Amino acid sequence: MKSIALVALFGLAPALPAQDPLVRGEDATQAQKKEIARLEQWPKLAGEAAKAMKLDIERLRKSNTPEMGEQADAALTAAGAGVVPELLPILGKERNLDARGRIQGVLDKITAAEHTRLLAPFFADKSREIRTWTLHRCALFPDGELKAPAEAALAAAQAAKVKDPKTEGADDEIYAAALCATAAGSHQALDLMAKNALEEWGERGVELRTALEAVRDEEATTFAVKLAQDADRSRKVAGLNLLAGCGTKAAIGVVRPLLDNTDNSIRVAAINAMRGIVDGDPPIAKLPVFEAIELAKKWKERAY
Repeated sequence: MKSIALVALFGLAPALPAQDPLVRGEDATQAQKKEIARLEQWPKLAGEAAKAMKLDIERLRKSNTPEMGEQADAALTAAGAGVVPELLPILGKERNLDARGRIQGVLDKITAAEHTRLLAPFFADKSREIRTWTLHRCALFPDGELKAPAEAALAAAQAAKVKDPKTEGADDEIYAAALCATAAGSHQALDLMAKNALEEWGERGVELRTALEAVRDEEATTFAVKLAQDADRSRKVAGLNLLAGCGTKAAIGVVRPLLDNTDNSIRVAAINAMRGIVDGDPPIAKLPVFEAIELAKKWKERAY
């Protein structure tokens, strides 16, 4: 059926650059398995290219007209990752929200999986904006070598929130650190992943699923199964969504009976959990009741 074939990783995320592992149509699991050459230093711009970069950064920040911003964005994007050492520190200094958004937009386009080791030192930067962006960006490109610094960043962010609960941006930083730590293979943030699966799956489901792939093991499965067995409907769905990313075949005995559930949200979540657990496939974005019933029957009949 066409709606079953169109597996579009939720269809919830904004358009992403071609090098991003969350690009529509690519299985995040397969993206994680690709061999990645992690860089040890940033590309360098010199001479006229360096002068032009500094001018374009100023144009990007000021952007008196839409055209100015677009031209600066295009020039910096074309210059590539060599711009990052100059542009990223400015993210922590820029107070104008629109300008900050433009800066982040360029950084998103010129960084990819090969830059995670270079971005990791910024997890401890004095600027919360820089810490949050680098943690979140690296979470999209799972890298086991970032486990220790990501866990340290999570602990620091949580401690800062306890010290000053009203600090602006604290929750965003904690989420980014939790996502990054999980994507690096840590189990320390499973409770936070569950909280976001419960409250923010519609907005954050794609990246949560990608991060959870790094902890598809017994410990994470046991954690998610407890949530999937909860009597509360929302918690049950959240648990199934977690299992789609982190569940092993040990969870099939819990998930399989839920394929018969009359609540279509639970049924679809169970189908997607089976897709992730058995085949490592991404979720189906939307599934009408009739098609969900038919697909559930096929899963019940399938041998694992």
